[in-house]
Amino acid sequence: MKKKTVIILCSMAAVFGLFSSLFVDWPVDFSFASGDISKASRFSREMESEKLTNMAELLKNDSAFKDGIVVAQVVMQTRAAQFGTLVDMSNEAAGNIPAFAEVLKEMNATREMVNNVVNSLTESASKLDAALGGEECANLEQTTINASLAYTTLQKQNKLANSFIETTDKYLETAKADDQLKFVRDQWLEYQQMTAALEGDKAAAEALAKKGNLLSGEKALAAVGKCDLNAKMNVLQSCELALSMNVPSGLAAAINPETLGQLISTIRSAAEVTMVNMTAEGALQSNQVEKIFNNALDEAMKNTSAEAIANMQKLMHKLGLDNVQKMASTQKEVLGLNKGGGPIVFSSAVKMAGSNSNVMEAYSTVIGNVASHPQSQSQKLGHVGAQNIGNAIRETSMGNKPTLGARIPW
Repeated sequence: MKKKTVIILCSMAAVFGLFSSLFVDWPVDFSFASGDISKASRFSREMESEKLTNMAELLKNDSAFKDGIVVAQVVMQTRAAQFGTLVDMSNEAAGNIPAFAEVLKEMNATREMVNNVVNSLTESASKLDAALGGEECANLEQTTINASLAYTTLQKQNKLANSFIETTDKYLETAKADDQLKFVRDQWLEYQQMTAALEGDKAAAEALAKKGNLLSGEKALAAVGKCDLNAKMNVLQSCELALSMNVPSGLAAAINPETLGQLISTIRSAAEVTMVNMTAEGALQSNQVEKIFNNALDEAMKNTSAEAIANMQKLMHKLGLDNVQKMASTQKEVLGLNKGGGPIVFSSAVKMAGSNSNVMEAYSTVIGNVASHPQSQSQKLGHVGAQNIGNAIRETSMGNKPTLGARIPW
């Protein structure tokens, strides 16, 4: 659990890979990204694109830029968290199967890189959140560039997703597997379907569609119910992102989108209250945090309609999240609480869900605007939006002001 807490720091997150010639496969310490790495990556486009400067003013005065940066930040964090979560889930589901030894070895070798990327994204989210709140933030532009560069570097490891899918499919030709292994395989496939959408790679999208999911939506729901809270939260957030961008998701097919959104919003509200109390009170004991989160979740549930509560409770039961409300001492491990009852080691997914409220509020506004737009309602953000987000991240990673091309319909 401690390793998961280190790796799965983010609740939300993003986009696609930069030109492969710009990067090599090593764990990167992005404290150096303001030097030669970022300078080199910017050089080739310095004369073609406007450099990203005065970002605070752009956030205030350029709504298209603000929307793009906010969505890109959420996509990056969601995707980085999802990658780390799926590595852990892969180890849990296939760690004892010899056929998976090589791909798991390669996945586990990325942990340092994932940690670097997550830390960089966490810093950029914090600074973006402060800037959206009107605060002055030193090195806002460079921190944003570093995070985008970190993410694009991580995306070179997406080949591991393909390896896991292929290994699973080959293994199943001669052996049987439980639904947890099939579920992890399907999650990697959906991760790559999002990759294809962000890259505008139609050929890859078609190939992945032909492979298809192994589990029905209902069986996928049951598999989620057996995951720990970190995994549950990251899977659900990734599912919500896929829904918003009209990317295929077998799990999403079994969940009412409105109910999923309400559930994530409710848990996020409870997590935010919990984080505020943890900050105010300092290091809290496990039972104190349980009580705070339990009360906050109850209050958040009360602030919704009776129908919404009923729908959420049904979904929570299917996902095994109804135990979170009970908060019995036997559920400490589910929430990522330390077993000794000492100072809290709160679930990283819940911790991040309660942070960066300005970013999440702005993101929710963008998604709400898309949902209410008559011309884009059927597509939501759509594949055109996904490609534009990918382009924006790529430009940012090179130190350029993102140009969204055909404006995303939000």
